[in-house]
Amino acid sequence: MLTVILLVYVCYLQYNAKRTVIVNAQTVLENYQGFKEAQDLFEIRTNEMKETFEKQKKIYESKSNELEIISSKLSNQEMVVKKGELEVLKAKTIQLGKAIEDKVAMQEEELLQGVYNKINDFVKRYAENNDIDLIEGITSSGNIMYASDAIDITQDIIEGLNIEYVEGVTE
Repeated sequence: MLTVILLVYVCYLQYNAKRTVIVNAQTVLENYQGFKEAQDLFEIRTNEMKETFEKQKKIYESKSNELEIISSKLSNQEMVVKKGELEVLKAKTIQLGKAIEDKVAMQEEELLQGVYNKINDFVKRYAENNDIDLIEGITSSGNIMYASDAIDITQDIIEGLNIEYVEGVTE
């Protein structure tokens, strides 16, 4: 009788056991097609902004070189005016560089937040659909020191995310 009670209790514990799995967060990010494409688009936009800055910088450098060449032919008053114009152009160039830097940082933050939101949404649905109580994320900073491969669902997450990215969300 005690054996039957013990057997029923063990079955009850197994049935109600919490299921915990792990996901390598960096591997998911590196292999998620949505992140790769967003990263490519970000790089294109960033390069366009850098080109705009480089054009402005070349204009400033050209005007500065021009002033050096013609400075001996200018009067003191003309020289003061030209230097003032050059300082304004320099300030505009610096201001453009700062604005581009800020915009790049903001776009990067938006890109990452959008990707993280999609991944987190997928992981939540994956857990709910697979009766998982806890998904731990492995990071390079070492929150989890060791986990068995048997509980690693990283590849399932990558495959599911990429299918969903191509085909859309199906519920």
